[in-house]
Amino acid sequence: MKAKLVWNFSGEGALKTAEHHLIHLKEYAEREKVEVIEFGTQQQTEFTAIAFMIVTKDLVNDLRKSLKPHQGFLVE
Repeated sequence: MKAKLVWNFSGEGALKTAEHHLIHLKEYAEREKVEVIEFGTQQQTEFTAIAFMIVTKDLVNDLRKSLKPHQGFLVE
């Protein structure tokens, strides 16, 4: 099972903020040697965007404590 951890951003520069946050997520994953399946950003509306990372379900509890995502979903 995989999980998608999501951080929400809103406002005029939401996508730019999500892209910047993604840089820090990648740095964290590299520093802590976290195996990430996928990283990304998505513009959802004109004023909302997300940054996300997809990891195996067994990593979720530790990452939730460290990174405090706004949402999390199981994905296939």
